[in-house]
Amino acid sequence: MPYENLLKSVEESAEEKERELREGAQKQADAIRSEAKKLAEEIQVRTVQEAENAAQIERNKQLYLARGRIREQALLNREKMFEAAFKAAGQRLAGLREDDTYPAIFRRLAEETIRAMGDRPFVIHVDKRDIDLCKKTLATLKSGCEIVPDLECMGGLVASSTEGLIIISNTIESRLERVREHKRLEIHATLSGG
Repeated sequence: MPYENLLKSVEESAEEKERELREGAQKQADAIRSEAKKLAEEIQVRTVQEAENAAQIERNKQLYLARGRIREQALLNREKMFEAAFKAAGQRLAGLREDDTYPAIFRRLAEETIRAMGDRPFVIHVDKRDIDLCKKTLATLKSGCEIVPDLECMGGLVASSTEGLIIISNTIESRLERVREHKRLEIHATLSGG
């Protein structure tokens, strides 16, 4: 019987060991499941946060691009208004030659041009429609320079040195263009509400 008792004792000891191993394995499995669940939650939170960050970045990018398109369109609109304003000014000035004030304007343009040319010999270029007015004006200004009717312009004149190295354009178109370039920033600031 001692042998049977020994065998029974060994069996009981083995069963006890098995139970301890199972309990240990169960505890390990529970710990692993708990850790895995915790890691899964962290991954889920991190994934959601990354998705939210990516969405925020894309939103900011789209807003930046939209603002850029709006600024570009506003700039194009201001440029169109600027061009329209100068086109309208050009159209109004196209009829200046028929205005009663044109002879006085022509005289002022001629005086400025002659003063700018100084003492050097020069040639005056005018539109053929202004040849008689130019002759009268130069006679009153006591300027005996050559007059060449080779321009097509809304009015005014161009002076050039006899060798053609110095040219002073004082036509309505050149004056309008100088104003256009000089006032561009100021007009754009006004058009943009600045």
